[in-house]
Amino acid sequence: MTGEITVADALEAFRAANNIPHREGAFWTCRVGPMLLRLPNFAWRKKAVLAHDIHHVLTETPCTMGGECRMAAWEFGAGRMPHWGAALFCLPLAVIGVLLRPHATLAAFCDGRRSRSLHGADTIEDILRMPLAVGRRSIRRN
Repeated sequence: MTGEITVADALEAFRAANNIPHREGAFWTCRVGPMLLRLPNFAWRKKAVLAHDIHHVLTETPCTMGGECRMAAWEFGAGRMPHWGAALFCLPLAVIGVLLRPHATLAAFCDGRRSRSLHGADTIEDILRMPLAVGRRSIRRN
């Protein structure tokens, strides 16, 4: 190890900065403007959340309402969602993004088209060990 920050280090910092627990229970909370929603944590969501959070880190997309809209568009662009429930959950976010920030949302979708999703990837553990810069390059399609 050369002392470079790894994807795992960056993920830990991202989660700490955004008050995202490492492990979630039967429910999770989501802030929508001034409202705090408590939603069921379905099995498909638990499985998808690691890849989703790594996508945030690798694309430098903030954990804000606008960032989540752009991330939804990026993930649609990057490939299939891991479960129909994930697609159904992310679709309204992408639509809100198109309505509120159409250029940024389209740019995120196009960036996703040039990238590969980690949803369903067998290489997540390898990516977590990579230096952050290498991880960012690793999701780019040639």
